[in-house]
Amino acid sequence: MVSLALVLGVIGQMLSIRTGFPSIVFFLIFGILVGPEFLSLVHPSEFGEGLEVIIKLCVAIVLFEAGLNLNKEDALSHGSIIVLLITVGALITMIGGAFFAYFLGDLSWEMAFVYGSLVIVTGPTVVQPLLRRFKVKPNLKHILEYEGVLIDPVGALIALFVVEVILIGSHSASGTIIGFAGQFMEVGQAVLLVAYKFLVGGLLGVLGGYAATFAVKRFYIYMEDFVDLFILASALAVYGFAEMVTLDSGLVAAIVSGAIVGNLNIPEEEEMKKFKGKLTILVISLLFIFLAASLELDYIRDLGIYGPLIVLGLLFIVRPVEIFLLCIRSGLSIREKIFLSFVSPRGIIAASIASIIALELHQHEIEGANTVQGLVFLTIAISVFLQGGVGGFVSRVLGVNDKRNNVVIVGANNLARLLARLLEKTGKRVCLIDTNRRLVELSGSQGLNAVEGNALTVDGLEKTEISSQDTLISLTTSDHVNVLACRLVRIDFKVAGVCALLNHQASSSDIEDMQRFRVPLAFGKQIDIMDIYSKIAGKEYVVFRSIIRKEEIDNMNFEKSLPEHLIPLVVERARTDEVFVYHEGFNIEAGDKVSILDVNPVLTSPDIIEGTEKDLIEV
Repeated sequence: MVSLALVLGVIGQMLSIRTGFPSIVFFLIFGILVGPEFLSLVHPSEFGEGLEVIIKLCVAIVLFEAGLNLNKEDALSHGSIIVLLITVGALITMIGGAFFAYFLGDLSWEMAFVYGSLVIVTGPTVVQPLLRRFKVKPNLKHILEYEGVLIDPVGALIALFVVEVILIGSHSASGTIIGFAGQFMEVGQAVLLVAYKFLVGGLLGVLGGYAATFAVKRFYIYMEDFVDLFILASALAVYGFAEMVTLDSGLVAAIVSGAIVGNLNIPEEEEMKKFKGKLTILVISLLFIFLAASLELDYIRDLGIYGPLIVLGLLFIVRPVEIFLLCIRSGLSIREKIFLSFVSPRGIIAASIASIIALELHQHEIEGANTVQGLVFLTIAISVFLQGGVGGFVSRVLGVNDKRNNVVIVGANNLARLLARLLEKTGKRVCLIDTNRRLVELSGSQGLNAVEGNALTVDGLEKTEISSQDTLISLTTSDHVNVLACRLVRIDFKVAGVCALLNHQASSSDIEDMQRFRVPLAFGKQIDIMDIYSKIAGKEYVVFRSIIRKEEIDNMNFEKSLPEHLIPLVVERARTDEVFVYHEGFNIEAGDKVSILDVNPVLTSPDIIEGTEKDLIEV
């Protein structure tokens, strides 16, 4: 049963990469198909009471990984809006969702508020794939990402608080609590209890995060080969200890400890994040398929037409009211507010907490839990399909998509920095990515935009905010890395404009890989990269721009007409005002301005350059 769920999870991830839809879409379909409703291959009920423990541990791992990828600078840049969305916005969503569930779904007020609290959360597992599918302005991207990450524990605890209040009410009805004053006191105690859980979880998360970071830095020499496993064990330990101190505080502890670890620059951070990212993918696939398999479709069928109407009311009435009320002084345009109103997909946390609550309410014999669970899954399905399907169209119509054609350069060495400065002179936005922190910091000191990350991972490339309209050129010293980076962005980010540097001593296997993956050769030729580095470091070079005027240029092989010491870098096309990184097979036109790196300026220029206008460029 578990092995089948894992296989389906891998297939779902592959389909997600291929189509651009969030993976939980496929997990939901697979889970229902293999569950008791259809093929009856997966029976989560066989886990018994252990199912709730499995769900909670999986949610803790997902939340820790979300906190791990939090960037405090980006979060603080939109702090006021995000704080409003995860506090006041959460209450608006809960009340609005409860209103529609009560009046359209024929649910009791208690179950209506349970539904409203469960759909507070959005979640990075669905928001990030959608934002990768349709690239929008950075400010909107950051707001949606950090709202999704931070609202998960908030929404989860609010939902658990609502359930506690309902259980108090059920005890009151059976005579455990007498009178309105007693009920009021119990509700007040529930409020204080939730605040206490936030406080305990936050405090233990901070202590656990700092302790884990200190241990890694202090004893790194002893745990060099298993830092990722130590951090995972630490995350689960923090979660477990918080749960032992006070039930349900572990969710807050998990995300806080993850945020602490992710912002303290521990050794092997990129490898650790890569491991955690893969583990989270595995956990999400297993968890969501189990949850979908445990869903009985009768819960959704019983809602009839009112189920979709409740969801549409939540998406197109409650969410816009929330955004327009809370973003009055945000500086966002009307179009940007409309887009934020449109994007609010629900994901794995909503489904997980709904299943936990359904199990708890069943134990207390409270009716309506199954209907709420079905309605939550219906909300997930409609929101993800709808927003994933037309989100790109909506962003283009509203004009909030990021239309800039950026250039991402893999590597922050001196050739990469020179190319970046040259491209920025033409008005291009450039981002360098490198695993070498010293080179990243050096690039930043020179005024270049650079991020520390692994270009062979999706998480690393996401730091550059690359999209399908952008260009990637890989200029590391490793030919293998250069080719694989280009292949990755083509598959995962649908980037067509790629090219890779190839050293003059490249192995035959790397050359074959480049040909097999159809990756164009950067600069049109293999170069002696170490010699180029030394020439640039010693200032033994010039860069000049030549305007190609010979009409017969169209019939010439441009790069092969140039000697080894001349390397074409950038082409500015006057006819269309476009800027390109030169690569093998590029079609030079008359009138193009070609910026060329000359690493041996004492030699004469070839005939193809002699007849052109040349201007030295200061880079």
